Amino acid sequence: MRKRIISAIAVSLVASLSATQGAYGLNLDIWGVGHVSVDGADNGDDSSTYVASNSSRLAVSGDQDLVEGLTALFQYESGVDLTGRGENDGNGGCGDGTACDGQLFTRTRDAFVGLSGGFGKLIIGRLGGLNQWLYDYNLFGDQVGDLGNLWGGSGLFGRVDDTIQYATPDISGFKAALTYSPEEGVDDTKVYVVKADYGTGGVKVGAAYMSQGTGMPDEHTAFALTGSYSADKFSIGGGYQDEKDIGGVSGNDRDGFTIGASFKIGSGALKGQYTKTSGDPSESDADQFAIGYDYNINDKATVYIAYAKTKNDATVAFSANNYGHGDNVGAAGPGLDPNAVSLGFVYKFKARVWPR
Repeated sequence: MRKRIISAIAVSLVASLSATQGAYGLNLDIWGVGHVSVDGADNGDDSSTYVASNSSRLAVSGDQDLVEGLTALFQYESGVDLTGRGENDGNGGCGDGTACDGQLFTRTRDAFVGLSGGFGKLIIGRLGGLNQWLYDYNLFGDQVGDLGNLWGGSGLFGRVDDTIQYATPDISGFKAALTYSPEEGVDDTKVYVVKADYGTGGVKVGAAYMSQGTGMPDEHTAFALTGSYSADKFSIGGGYQDEKDIGGVSGNDRDGFTIGASFKIGSGALKGQYTKTSGDPSESDADQFAIGYDYNINDKATVYIAYAKTKNDATVAFSANNYGHGDNVGAAGPGLDPNAVSLGFVYKFKARVWPR
């Protein structure tokens, strides 16, 4: 009799907990990306072979209903250096300028806590700046030939610390976000980003504006337009970016464009991308060419080969494997033309921790 009573109480308790979980429950996931490569890199003066960890990461994220119509959101994401070198892993090293060799966890990536509901989403943490549009169509993200080598080469923040972001709900394919970082006691250093997107079918378009305080009277600003079309076997896309007063220097301007395409072949895709950036001073242009093939073992694992080359004018030294890529080998000096070939492996995982 006692055993039956205890069993009934246990069943009732589990049912009660399950009902509570369904109504106001916690959803908790752990996920990450392991991205390693072997690179042959030439800085235009010398060459070497490198083993690189390229923006590998580990994160915990989830949400929990607070009251009807209001949900708490959170994400804690850290860069991970799978080579153990710490300083140059594509995530920004350890972020404080000190040596961190042998350290597994490096720079904080997108990390936040906030609220969502019918009004949209309001979050606070470390969030994207340039990254909000850089990956709209970037076929070589975190690989050699990343679009950020040129579009991020003038000092736009990929991510911004101490940010507040409001994002609208999706309205028939349209959504927008406003990101703001205050001055926090240092004049003329606030940052804000406005980003809007629209998607329908295979068509996606985006527009962005970013103002980055420099501590000087002139702000470093950027305006960008992106667009792409994806079908069953191929995709094509590109974008335009215009920067003004780079580094707070009036008249130090730069604009650029990119165009790329991919075509599915077997279980993978052949891809190519061309990017050009042009500076206002003479002899300050750069071109980047990238070509590669991604072979998808399954939806979690990819093996790829990629080649990229950057051609610099006499006064600039953009890289071929800087943005998001470990063991960055920039040009040895202005006017030199770095290149890199890379054989890489990417593994992505996501597991539901709770409820199970």
